[in-house]
Amino acid sequence: MELQRHLGEFEDAGIKLFAISYDPVDVLSGFAKEQGIAFPLLTDAGSEVIKRFGILNTLIKPEEEAYFGIPYPGSYLVDQDGRVVEKFFNREYQMRETSATVLRSGFNLPVDPRSFTHAEAQGGAVRVSATLGATRLRYMQHADLYVTVALDKGLHIYGPSVPEGYVGTEVTVTGTEGLRIGKPMFPATKPFRIKGLQEEFRVLDGEIVIRVPVVNAIRELEAAAIHVAVRYQACNDHECFLPKTEELHLEIAVVPVPRPAPPSPAT
Repeated sequence: MELQRHLGEFEDAGIKLFAISYDPVDVLSGFAKEQGIAFPLLTDAGSEVIKRFGILNTLIKPEEEAYFGIPYPGSYLVDQDGRVVEKFFNREYQMRETSATVLRSGFNLPVDPRSFTHAEAQGGAVRVSATLGATRLRYMQHADLYVTVALDKGLHIYGPSVPEGYVGTEVTVTGTEGLRIGKPMFPATKPFRIKGLQEEFRVLDGEIVIRVPVVNAIRELEAAAIHVAVRYQACNDHECFLPKTEELHLEIAVVPVPRPAPPSPAT
């Protein structure tokens, strides 16, 4: 189970884990014993708490087994006074986040990239890297890809939207068929003007992290590839340098969906 495998990362972040389910106590007890779960599993009979929190999944079809009770999948971050300070939820009941995605994208907590699938382009005043918040992906598991552009002091790059004739920053991510790759999400830009020009530019500086959602919909393979291309033009307050494109390649393990055993031959 994802949470149990990465329990230490939550504890290192000062977070105590609890999971809540509409399953009865005996089912949860058997599941915890079978999977070696070392954090509390709470039962919500009749999904009463789930309903009060407004997270009852209304997209489940009446003919599905989970109808009447299953919540939207997600997490709450609750402080020591019992106040919800952050939440992170999905609409698709099949989808689950990796622990790194919950910690970083959901709760805005730091994640050590060395613990996950990582690639980088070394050297120079601009350093480009990519970290996938996972070491492996199960079917319908969501992990964010963090593309980082780190600039030396005094440099900036343009945001994705620029006047004609200038080079905006582009992040292009492709992967093995079956990986669902979302649109890159850039941080907020800030205004910048060049003396003597009328245009106002939107720029990024410092350490820039662009987030790209990745969902594994691969059923049979055991590995997948992700290719990242980052095109940018670095500038200082007086001049712009030639545009560059950095390319990175990541390999990620995926867990194939088990096939049902074939029926026994009739005798």
